[in-house]
Amino acid sequence: KMATGGPGASSGSAASAAAAAAAAAAAAAAANQGDEAASLGSPEDPSRSQCTSPFAVEDTHALMQDFDQLSIAKKSSMCSGSTPDPKKTKVTVQRPGEVKAVMCGPVPVKKSKKTDQDAVKEIQRCREDNDSRLDLSKCQIAALPGCIKDLAANLTELYLYSNKLVSLPMEIGHLFGLEILMLQENSLTNLPDTLASCSRLRLLDVRHNKLCEIPPVIFKLTSLTHLLLRFNRIREVEDDLRQLTKLQILSLRENKIRSLPALDSLQELVTLDVSHNNLVELPDNIGLCLQLTTLNLQHNELKSLPESIGCLRSLQHLGLRYNHLKQVPKSLANCGLLDEFNLEGNNLETLPDSVLMNLNRLTSITLSRNYFKAFPGGGPQQFISVQTLNLDHNQVNKIPFGIFSRAASLTKLNMRDNLLTALPPDFSSWTSLVELNLGTNQLARLPEDVEKLVQLEVLVLSNNQLKRLPSTIRNLAKLRVLDLEENQLEALPSEIGYVKSLQRLIVQSNRLQYLPRAIGMLSHLVYLAIGENDLHSLPTEIGSLAKLESLYLNDNVNLHNLPVELASCQSLQIMSIENCPLSHIPAEIVAGGPSLVIQYLKIQGPYCQF
Repeated sequence: KMATGGPGASSGSAASAAAAAAAAAAAAAAANQGDEAASLGSPEDPSRSQCTSPFAVEDTHALMQDFDQLSIAKKSSMCSGSTPDPKKTKVTVQRPGEVKAVMCGPVPVKKSKKTDQDAVKEIQRCREDNDSRLDLSKCQIAALPGCIKDLAANLTELYLYSNKLVSLPMEIGHLFGLEILMLQENSLTNLPDTLASCSRLRLLDVRHNKLCEIPPVIFKLTSLTHLLLRFNRIREVEDDLRQLTKLQILSLRENKIRSLPALDSLQELVTLDVSHNNLVELPDNIGLCLQLTTLNLQHNELKSLPESIGCLRSLQHLGLRYNHLKQVPKSLANCGLLDEFNLEGNNLETLPDSVLMNLNRLTSITLSRNYFKAFPGGGPQQFISVQTLNLDHNQVNKIPFGIFSRAASLTKLNMRDNLLTALPPDFSSWTSLVELNLGTNQLARLPEDVEKLVQLEVLVLSNNQLKRLPSTIRNLAKLRVLDLEENQLEALPSEIGYVKSLQRLIVQSNRLQYLPRAIGMLSHLVYLAIGENDLHSLPTEIGSLAKLESLYLNDNVNLHNLPVELASCQSLQIMSIENCPLSHIPAEIVAGGPSLVIQYLKIQGPYCQF
């Protein structure tokens, strides 16, 4: 059958301390799966026994993954290039004998739901067994029974996440030995004052609740080392925060906070996450938090940074994306342990010359979506250790000669959406590049010595003014993606057939009248977009593309026929023929869509089995 589809391409203080650290690290690592995450899954292994910790930590670095998405790993891949108009009709071809994929493996076992009465039983069992840990997570508990006080003698860990709690009972204050309290994913609007009696509490997780303020009782829990308040409705942070002098990790991410109090008393703070708030400024004494290694400030309304930020010499991760910064302080050059520098989505026109030049451990620089008209002024020195440079969506009109003369490690360069009219004479010296994105500029010519970029796997040149592709393209033996959409190409060189690694070829929206017969030599080609051109025919060699899965022919108004060899593309799944006349094929066949056209070509050609 041929299916058609629509458009769309434990006891003891030492043990408890270890458990607290492990739980905190895992909670933090689970807290963030990306900037756009609206909710989080609470870490849990359904198969564990009641006496084992629900968290497993491989290493302490997992903790940092919660608070920052600074890594350019999340930056948009240049591999994607540009794609044809998603409104074009696409057809899925299901070959005879093919079976739809089905889910394999064991059926997940759902954790049984306990009632409030079941919670009472669990508390009784925990008391009888003298357990130090009670897990009532994901039990749909609406109210924690007051008999929780019966566990005062031994309980050190209490897990109540993912329930329906709107409050906690006063009796929770009887749990004097409690060190870990996990309350995330409930509907709490406050915490009882009696919680202050839990003087040993080290980890408090109240993420994803309905707090409109930080409950005052929290400031009395002076043993806290980890305080997680992400995704609430908090608008203000009180000066009493200074009482929590043992804090190591503080997460206030995704609230509505406009300012922070003085932080100078938080001398042990290692991670501070206040991203996705409404911050307009930072306290000047932020530089006194000398132990900070992670500072996440992205997605706020910051217009400037205090000079004291340069005192944070232990800083390894700094998130500044999507603020309103017009400048950054020169003192930032003192943060020499940074390996990533991401200022995407600000209002910057320039950087102090010394900043990038002195941050000699940087492997990734992202200055996308700002107002740069030229490269930062630090010269070649600033890119010595850089592997990835993103300067896309700016107003740069020139790449300086020799700017990458010391960038021996540079593998990814993204200059998309700028004002480039030409490439520098030393373009051929960028031999370490693996991905190069020059899309949406004003380039009229691709230098012949592009052949020297022998490591290149992705080349994006879409939306420029190219009229020809140099024949030397044949020497790019590793090239997998070539995007030439929206240029002025009238032909492709026959040498394109020698780019044997090519998997995606995009020449949509050009002026092509034909394809070279050598197109059939691209044995690894999976995606071919040649729509919106002036093609009159397709070469019969197209039938040799055994791995071709997607073929876009749409809007070739002079394409009246298709070669019968096309039917031999056995991997073909999607084909677009919208606005192609195909007058040499019966109208009723064309009206039936691409699936029927493929069947027709089969019957017409020598491949017919009848």
